[in-house]
Amino acid sequence: MSLIKKLSKIFKKNNQGAAQQKDDKFKAHDYIGKFVQQNGTNIGESIAFEKDRLVVKSSDVFMSIPLEKIVTNTENIVVGDFNREESIQFGKEWFEKRDTLKFDKNGMMILSVPKSQ
Repeated sequence: MSLIKKLSKIFKKNNQGAAQQKDDKFKAHDYIGKFVQQNGTNIGESIAFEKDRLVVKSSDVFMSIPLEKIVTNTENIVVGDFNREESIQFGKEWFEKRDTLKFDKNGMMILSVPKSQ
């Protein structure tokens, strides 16, 4: 086998590995704006991400469901069992925090310093 063919194989393998890594990355836009179901019942619509959790807006509450609880993501997102009270608490914290962003006159977000307790 010639040197050129050997080098071509090496680069081809490296490019395939890079393409696979790119496909394995989490794509948030594939999860936003879909109805979320649990046990065949709609529980809300996915609206955001917070760290490793999916924020779901239900008719009366916000829930923050751990990503590892997602079973399938097709037309709808199907989730397995999760701690509903904990998810509602995280959703409430997300809802309260989302309105606290501040911007300067140029539209740049201002990071606030945490208050000491």
